[in-house]
Amino acid sequence: MQVKATIAAIASLFLASVPAGAQEWFSPGYFDNWAFSNQAADMLRRSQKQIFRGNAGEALRRPQAPSRTAAPAVPPITRDQVQRIAGRLAGGFPANERDKASRIFVELYGKYGQLERQLGLRPGDPAGAAAALIAASYMAHADADLGEAEFGTLYSQLRVPVAAAQDAGFQAVEAQVTMAILAAYLAATREALKERPDPARSAELRRAGGSYLRELLGVEPSKVRIGSAGLELL
Repeated sequence: MQVKATIAAIASLFLASVPAGAQEWFSPGYFDNWAFSNQAADMLRRSQKQIFRGNAGEALRRPQAPSRTAAPAVPPITRDQVQRIAGRLAGGFPANERDKASRIFVELYGKYGQLERQLGLRPGDPAGAAAALIAASYMAHADADLGEAEFGTLYSQLRVPVAAAQDAGFQAVEAQVTMAILAAYLAATREALKERPDPARSAELRRAGGSYLRELLGVEPSKVRIGSAGLELL
């Protein structure tokens, strides 16, 4: 099974379940909203410093987690927490669109839960959200397919630095929810563009994927590769 197909299936379900008026958000794409983009970038930069300690390449060379089940359970994230974070992300939109944006972000986080289950991720695991965002960003930027095994290796790679960051006081809830929303947003937008192609908006999506890779990994997106060995930084 392709991870790309799994993400696409989740995105298709989401698009089919929201009113037509909301679906238009994903066809144009709102990645060019200056305030939204800067809020996302700020959070990803903080996560980069906390998870990778400023050097993703070095962090990825640490020993990987032995299995997906070894780590303790993650405390559940409440709906109130999701709504607060979604509201902050929506804060950069025009006043008459903020409530709509916030509702859509909450819905996206709910749909991300389906992706967690299909990929065997622990619910609420920030390492899973980071892996999903890196994978979705890579596919958006490089227009590349990823296999399920490749994603599994990526997830294992990220569990070690994320666990270490949590031990050091990493604010995991905000990062986990934001990364999950961004990953689902990338996927939903990409699916919408398949139905209503638009070269300019596709270019915007590609730029967004590249930007998220740059901010979270601290390297240019052209140096990012995901293959049988997982995530590699050239």
